[in-house]
Amino acid sequence: MSLSRWAPFAGALLLALTLSQPAAAQAPVAPSPTSLAPTLAATRAGWSFENDQPLTVNQSAARMGRREGRALALVGGAAVIAGILIGDDAGTIIAIGGAGIGLYGLYIWQR
Repeated sequence: MSLSRWAPFAGALLLALTLSQPAAAQAPVAPSPTSLAPTLAATRAGWSFENDQPLTVNQSAARMGRREGRALALVGGAAVIAGILIGDDAGTIIAIGGAGIGLYGLYIWQR
């Protein structure tokens, strides 16, 4: 390909890059004192006199200690390895169940 064939494209690209302005979404904005993010209170239909939101999301997870989460993660990892070693359909079911237990254990352990 010759250089003269690409020259108009390169010129148009260079012109577009020099004359373009950043989009309004990319412009810096001063921080707003009020948040426009969705809230749990906005999902309710009707009136509510309760302004206090619950501080704990998962009560059963709050009762469990970090040790229990570590034990669940280790048992889940062992079940995944056992499922891989067993193989076939039963091993797949054991591995998937172990992955679920392990992920829940990691959730408890890391909170």
